[in-house]
Formats: sequence, structure tokens, C-alpha cells
Amino acid sequence: MEELLRQLTTLVQGLVDDMSVLKQDMQTVKQKLGQLEQRVDKLEQRMDKLEQRMDKQEEELRWLKEQMKENTDMIKAIRDNQLEQRSIQDGMRHEIANLRGEMAGIREQMATKDDLSRLREQMATKEDISLIHQRLDYQLGRIAKVEEEMYLLKKVD
Repeated sequence: MEELLRQLTTLVQGLVDDMSVLKQDMQTVKQKLGQLEQRVDKLEQRMDKLEQRMDKQEEELRWLKEQMKENTDMIKAIRDNQLEQRSIQDGMRHEIANLRGEMAGIREQMATKDDLSRLREQMATKEDISLIHQRLDYQLGRIAKVEEEMYLLKKVD
């Protein structure tokens, strides 16, 4: 019995030693769990920061997309305006070319100073015009007399 008691004591002592080792292992596991929880907390904080940064970047991306759309619309409007201006400029160039052609024609038809001098020499003076009027009056008077005589002659017949 004594032997049994010794065996039991040895067994209990083995169990106590095993329990001590188990306690130490549990303590190590608790420490590692604590460290793991700290790491998880740090990771959660990092994740929160990352989510905040992602939210900011998404907001910036939305703003950039809106800005890009506005810029695209402005560029399209500028391009359309530029095309319209080019069309107007082309029309103006065409009109200027027509005007230049007309001016060249007018220059060809324009009289020089010498031409004007010759034309002045050829033009009738006031005296010439007065003489022409007198002749016209004389001729009209003769025509009127002839017409009157013809009328009288017709009446007689």
C-alpha cells in the first residue's frame, strides 16, 4: 500500500508537473493571443485608415470625372466655335477675294488724269449746250408748224 501510495504520489507529482507545464503553455498561448489581438487591432486601425483613404480617393475620382466631363464639354464647345470661326473666316476670305477682283475691274475702268483732261476737252460747254437748246427749240417749232399744216391739209381734203 505504501508502494501504491508512492506510485500515486508519483502520479500526482507527474500530474502536478504536467499541470505546471500546461499552465506555462496556457500562459504562452495567452501571451500569444494578446499579441495576436494587438496585431489584429493594429490591422483594424490600418484597415480603417485604408478605407478612409479609399473614400477620399473615390471622392477625388468622382470630382476628377466630373471635371473631366466639364473639360470635355468645354473642349467640344471650343472646337465647335473654332469650326464656326473657320467657316466665317473662309467666307470672309472668299468675300475679300471677290472685292479684290471687283476693285481690279474698277481700277481697269477708272479714268486717269489724262483721260479726265481729254474728256473735259470733249465735253460741251455751257455755251454749246445753250446753242443746242436753241437749235432744239427751233427744230421743235418747225415740227409743230409742219404738224399744224398737215392737220389743216387733212381737214381740207
